[in-house]
Amino acid sequence: MPTTTHPFAVEDIAPGTVIDETNTETRSVPMGTFAPVELGQTALGPVLADEPVLASGLGEPSEVVPEGWWSLEMPLPRGAHSGDAAQIVLLDNDQVASGIVVEGVVDDPLGSGQGLVAVEPEQAADVARAAGEGRAVVMIAPP
Repeated sequence: MPTTTHPFAVEDIAPGTVIDETNTETRSVPMGTFAPVELGQTALGPVLADEPVLASGLGEPSEVVPEGWWSLEMPLPRGAHSGDAAQIVLLDNDQVASGIVVEGVVDDPLGSGQGLVAVEPEQAADVARAAGEGRAVVMIAPP
């Protein structure tokens, strides 16, 4: 039976992580087992160690944003990943807005700690105002 190579995760890969040669290895599989994938794309969901990387689980970070929602850059907790559910607390008025992490924080001790969060259009202006004034805190739901 003819074979081809396909990438498999060598470690657990969190949503929002770029899938590349550093977190995958190629293995021989029978031709036609999996649709071909292009490395360098973002994991839209978790990929567990030893699982194949599937084309349906890859895309661009913007694909996690519901249509009509607005995105803005905000300080995020460490470990926030694309696709994570978020709650944004507006400190002055105790308002809470729901959101989705579009781009998580880069694991860099010298990084900005900023990420991209999408919010519903009805709350976008209030969240943007509070974030711009430093009055918003983002909480991430545990996986």
